[in-house]
Formats: sequence, structure tokens, C-alpha cells
Amino acid sequence: MLPTTFRARRIETIDTQWQAVFNDYWPAYKAWYGQKKLNDINPAALKEGKRQLLAVMPEMQTLYERFLEASNDCPVAAQFLTGYQPPAYLVSCSQAVLLNEEPLLIRNYDLSPDLSENLLTQSNWLGQEIIGTNECLWGLNDGMNKSGLVASLTFGGSNKVGKGFGIPFIMRYVLQTCENVKQAIKVLQRVPSHMAYNVTLVDRQGDFATVMLAPDQPAIVTRERCITNHQAQVTWPQQAAFSKTLERKQFLDELLASGKMNEQQISKAFLAAPLLSGNYPQQFGTVYTAVYKPMSGTMSYNWPGEKAWHHSFADFQASEKMVSLGKQANLGKQENLGMAPADLIEHADYSDYSLPASIRQQLLQSLVYLPASVVGQPDALEKLKQYLRAESSFCWNDYAEQIAQVWQYPVPAHQPYPA
Repeated sequence: MLPTTFRARRIETIDTQWQAVFNDYWPAYKAWYGQKKLNDINPAALKEGKRQLLAVMPEMQTLYERFLEASNDCPVAAQFLTGYQPPAYLVSCSQAVLLNEEPLLIRNYDLSPDLSENLLTQSNWLGQEIIGTNECLWGLNDGMNKSGLVASLTFGGSNKVGKGFGIPFIMRYVLQTCENVKQAIKVLQRVPSHMAYNVTLVDRQGDFATVMLAPDQPAIVTRERCITNHQAQVTWPQQAAFSKTLERKQFLDELLASGKMNEQQISKAFLAAPLLSGNYPQQFGTVYTAVYKPMSGTMSYNWPGEKAWHHSFADFQASEKMVSLGKQANLGKQENLGMAPADLIEHADYSDYSLPASIRQQLLQSLVYLPASVVGQPDALEKLKQYLRAESSFCWNDYAEQIAQVWQYPVPAHQPYPA
């Protein structure tokens, strides 16, 4: 078990309360950012980051200037805080929307507690009050604003890195400037993301959407009520196999289709396998399960075997809570998930890993939503569908080769693992 401390803080003033967050977390971020960016930290990159922030997120300009003052005008922090073109990173996660008497969004945040801020914040900037999980100093992994909008992210299953903003900064911007799902969709369609992510939205009116973001591609707006770590199709087979994204998505689809569920039932499902993960050594363990309810303005963090940690706009209290992660009797001994994606790409041989019929069917269904405008080779797409329908053996390596032809991109023998 991993004893982990979670903190809740009010951040209304930049020069004192946010500065305290900066002082606590910046040393670790600075080391990570400096190691990953190396020569990319320079005046030209800073100028471009500021230009992009002003052009794409102009409402954040005033806040950014106040962040700079609170960070003592550190030039490295100045570039980091633009949110533009950060190093590659990914998390896993599962999330779903439940539409009963009160809409809610539930999500598992899967990473390592050592790489997470483990910080819940209540902020009130520019006239919008927000409760959410802090990330990258002023960004968010998930959250809810007082207008009644909830947003949460999962990794989109691609190791491609392009031009754009880091997803935590986009999440903050959405909740800072939007009041409902329709407004949020327009923002997500406009703001470029530097990596692939899925953002699930729900508002107090019961409107919902999942928006699939990818660098250099138009956002795909769906009515998916649940999402894991792939988009219209699997494009990184090694990561998909490691994270079991298709299996988790199928489980959630069946769960939601089984009938009207209540909050207690779906929370119980998220606090157990296959959605709950205890693989913390490979940065794929469930750090928390969050439940957001926009009508009542309440949320909670939940863990197996622990008392729920409740917060609300009406009564947000600065506090701390220590929990023991991995305390789940039903989880038992963790299944051997094998090597993490970096090692999978480097060492694993998938030639003997035949895809089960259920996974092939999911892959086949995902191809139905593949926009014709992005298909490089329509004939290759039809060939891939035939392979997936066939009874003969078909493995992840076969799928990777075929999907590469569909998209017309090469599959390198060794690809770096975003971290």
C-alpha cells in the first residue's frame, strides 16, 4: 500500500495563495521541464508562447502576467506558464457520465501518486469559481465551475506530438470561460492540443459530449458517455494492450447499457477492477476516483476502503487527507500487465498475441467512425476490416502494420514513450 497525502487549498489571490502553490511545486516542475525541453528553453520560444497565449486564450493574459509576478519573473517559469508546447506527457484514466435525477461525471485518474500534485483547489479568478484537480501549477485534470459545467480528460492513445497547448491549460481555460457544454465544445474545437486527449463534458442541464483532440487534426465531437484511452481507432497498439483501453471501454459500455444505474452502483464499479488499477510502479495506478455533480455544486474524491472526501462550492475547506492507495480486497494480487509502453516498444514481440474476437469486434466498430477525409488509403481500410472479420489469427503487430497503411505513416521499430 502507498500512503499518500491529498491536499485541498483555496486559491483566490495570486500573489499569496497561488504563490504558495508555486513555491511548493515549482522545483519539481522546473527539474522536469528543464530535463525534457533542454535547448527549447530560450527567448524565441518564450516569445512564441506568449504570442500564442494572447492569440488563442486572450482572457488568460491578465492572469498570466500576475503569475509571472508571483513567480519572481523566473524566465523558465515564464515559458512553462504559457502552457504552450510543453514536453510530451500522458496519463491513462477512465471516465463516464451518468444521467439520472442529477447529472454526474465520474472518473478514475491513473498515474503514479509521485507524479501527481495530489492537490484539489478552489479558485475564484476573473469572476468564475472553480473546484478541480490542479496540474501544471494553474492547469486542471478535471474540475467543475459554479456555472454548472464539468470537464475531465483521458489520454487519447497516440504518441504523436504536435503544435499546441498542454491539456491541463486547455482544461482550465474551458472551465474559466465557458458555462455549458455547447460553449466548451466551441473552445475545444478552436484551441490546439499538443497531444491526443479525450475531454468529457457535462453540464447541469444534462447536456454532455466527449471531444477527441489530436494535434494538427480537427476535434471530433461525439455523444460518447464513457471513454478510456483511445479515440476513433487504436493507433498505438502497444499502449492499448498495456493499458487495456479496449477492455475498459467495453466494460463501461456494457455497464451503461445494462439499465438505469445510480451513483452508488457506478462508484462501486469504478472502485474495482477492471477500472481500478494498482499498477503504481509502472505509472498506471488509480490515484483517485472523482465524482462531480454540477446541479448541487458538489464533488468528492473516493478510494477503496477509505471514507469519501467531500467538497462543495457552498462549503470548501482547506484540509488534508492521508489515504493508503492500493487498499482494495477485490483487486487482490495485481495481474501481471507486463512492461510499460516504453519497454514494450523496445523489447516485446506481439507476433504470437492473437487478438480475441471481442477486441477485433471493437476495433472493427471503431473504424466505422473513421472520417473519410483523413483516410490515406481507402483500399487499405477495407482490407483491414476484412482481416478483423476473418476467423484466422490476427495480432497487434498485424493491426499496427495495417492501420499504418490506412493513415499512410511509417511504423518505427522503436518509438519514444511520452513521459
